[in-house]
Amino acid sequence: MNPAKRGSHGVVPYLLLILSTASWGGNWVASRAVYQEVTPFAMAFWRWAIAVLIILPFAFPHLRRDLPAALRHWRWILFFGLAGPAAFPILGYIGIRYTTAVNAAILNSSVPLMTIPIAWLLLRHTVKPWQAAGLVCSLAGVAAIITAGNPANIARLSFNPGDLLILTAVVLWAVYTVMLHRRPLMHPLSFLFYTALVAIAACVPFYAGELAAGDTFSVNLRTLAAVGYLALFPSVIAFICWNHAVPLVGPNVATFFYPAAPVFASLAAFVILDEQLQTFHLAGFALVLAGVVLSTRRR
Repeated sequence: MNPAKRGSHGVVPYLLLILSTASWGGNWVASRAVYQEVTPFAMAFWRWAIAVLIILPFAFPHLRRDLPAALRHWRWILFFGLAGPAAFPILGYIGIRYTTAVNAAILNSSVPLMTIPIAWLLLRHTVKPWQAAGLVCSLAGVAAIITAGNPANIARLSFNPGDLLILTAVVLWAVYTVMLHRRPLMHPLSFLFYTALVAIAACVPFYAGELAAGDTFSVNLRTLAAVGYLALFPSVIAFICWNHAVPLVGPNVATFFYPAAPVFASLAAFVILDEQLQTFHLAGFALVLAGVVLSTRRR
């Protein structure tokens, strides 16, 4: 659908994008909280295995009808399954074992910086001056959060191989977002179900290798709650909302919502991990919100 017509859809796509970024904001908090108890491929496998079970009762009436389209366009199903549901969490969960949550937040905030040039190269989508200003404003808000309001803290940040994995995941996610307009014509739940199966299949051999190496999944209330959250919110709810909203507003508009994810991550850390909200958090939240509002103006 032509993004120029997005105004006719009202505020619903934008609310869906906010719900997506809110769900993904808690992803780093949940995965970092249990990374020592749940191996990366176990986390990704069970996240999507549970997500498929959640989706199945709702998608079942559509799956048989959409199966011919899925088989006919199997290359696109494979592409979207690997670039989105598989690569992004797998690379992220491996990377988070070797880097900090702060670095992960920084790199994930760079999604718009990756999406915009890819959208221009593949679709010739351009960015308006006020959208660029909104992006700068949002990234300034993210910087205020990750530096605790002190720009000098940037010099103390260090990067490592885990950051490279997360950056690779960010690039693949940008490609996934830009190419969503090419998804096969089928019900959104069918599309998510079939791409989730691809993600599960991609995890199986590596998860089997973890089990063969003696790595175990520590089953306790905390790990079950974390994997349950990852299955329901970042997997089912976030992907359904994102996949529906992006073709309506265009990848360049949708990607401006991504810097809001660290904001929601900070709020989740405040609620779940009992971290304190400081003045710089509030300033960062305000800048990110102003950036999102500015970048999504129609004119």
